[in-house]
Amino acid sequence: MSGGIAPSRSTVYTSNLAYSLTNNDLHKIFSKYGQVVKVTLVKDKQTRKSKGVAFVQYLRKENAQECVRVLNGKQMFDRTIKCSIARDNGRSVEFIRKRYYPDKSSCYECGEEGHLSYECPKNSLGRRTPPPKKEKKKPRIEKHYDVDELEEEENSDEVPEEPDLETLSAAIQMEQAKMNTGADLNSVSNAKKKVIKKNTYFSDEEDLSD
Repeated sequence: MSGGIAPSRSTVYTSNLAYSLTNNDLHKIFSKYGQVVKVTLVKDKQTRKSKGVAFVQYLRKENAQECVRVLNGKQMFDRTIKCSIARDNGRSVEFIRKRYYPDKSSCYECGEEGHLSYECPKNSLGRRTPPPKKEKKKPRIEKHYDVDELEEEENSDEVPEEPDLETLSAAIQMEQAKMNTGADLNSVSNAKKKVIKKNTYFSDEEDLSD
């Protein structure tokens, strides 16, 4: 599992914990040594009470090693806890699988309604701030144009306004502009152009005619 999370190297096995500690309590305690990915508190299947044993998975194996170094043999809630790197029993893939709790109407810690496990009154260390929710990226919608739509857009340009010819001054200016335009065209057409005629035989000389 190179490049990803390795549970066999980044998971701490801790025992002799106080029975009153909940998942959220352990998360707050062990988060001091690095980013915690998951906390699994072992409980009795019948009574759902803690057995004082838990697995704490870190994102980085260095954090797990630091946790073991600091907490192993330390007094916590009048108990001497034991910490070590958990041994892989072949169920590591099952361990890291994320659990989903679709029913948000009751607390999965105590089973009572009206609150979630983050705010459970049974948390010995108080309320824990829930992790931020990941924002879902909205799919990018590209607009596609049909040929008819493009033609409509091209033909939908605003038509330039015609000059106001109701006033006398505007009419005179319009006529002068037309006359000037006609004069310019005549001057261009009457301009003499030099035409180059090539001789039928090869020569460096060329005849010029009007």
